[in-house]
Amino acid sequence: MITLFRRLRQRLLSENKFSKYLIYAIGEIILVVIGILIALQINNWNENRKLQQKEVQILKEIRSDLFQTKKDIFRTVEYHKKLVSQTQFLLNAIYNKVSYSDSIYRAFADSGYDSKIIPKSSSFENLKTIGLNAISNDSLRTAITTIFQLSFSRLTNDFQEDNSEFDISNMLYPYQQKYFEIDFSNFVMQPRKHSDSLKLFKLKIANYHQFLNDTELFKIIQLSMYTRSNLIDSQIEVIDDIDTVVEQIENELEKKAR
Repeated sequence: MITLFRRLRQRLLSENKFSKYLIYAIGEIILVVIGILIALQINNWNENRKLQQKEVQILKEIRSDLFQTKKDIFRTVEYHKKLVSQTQFLLNAIYNKVSYSDSIYRAFADSGYDSKIIPKSSSFENLKTIGLNAISNDSLRTAITTIFQLSFSRLTNDFQEDNSEFDISNMLYPYQQKYFEIDFSNFVMQPRKHSDSLKLFKLKIANYHQFLNDTELFKIIQLSMYTRSNLIDSQIEVIDDIDTVVEQIENELEKKAR
């Protein structure tokens, strides 16, 4: 084709047909411009396709992190619910001055346990490195940013971190130190994988009568149960937020698969 145009140009010049040559030259320029535009269009199409593939990959990674975080939250919620139930049992036992039992000891020991959630956020950190605009859907980009930067902050229970007096473990630890003592008549052998078994003596509640009548302790146990209940509500709200964002992601992935 190029050879044909070259011969045609040479023939027009040799025949001194300048006007026709000028028309030919303009046409040749137009063809070159059209070729460049087509090449640019193809290049843009390839770049957009790569960007869309990258966006799909990021969305799938974010969805995976959200699923894993939801599982962690759900397990923690179930754990906290169990502890709330145990703490309620402990309060009732203290209030009704129930005789000492291993169940009361266990409820008191467990009442100070806590469980922290570490949200899976590597996909969002990767998105921030690439650029938030990698998510083309504005509303979805806002929803993803909100859940990672705002909703997940609730999982760390900010008011407890800022005020250690409201930390469940810190609230109950001084009283556990006060009332727990070693029961030298009761021990258990705990097998270890890489060493000899350990002989561990169990604990029991000392000064049980004082324990039952310690109004300050009763107040703290009640406060810890209330705090844990608030944690459960907050964590369930985050689960709802995750479900909403995951649904938005799946809708976006479905659109891009068409």
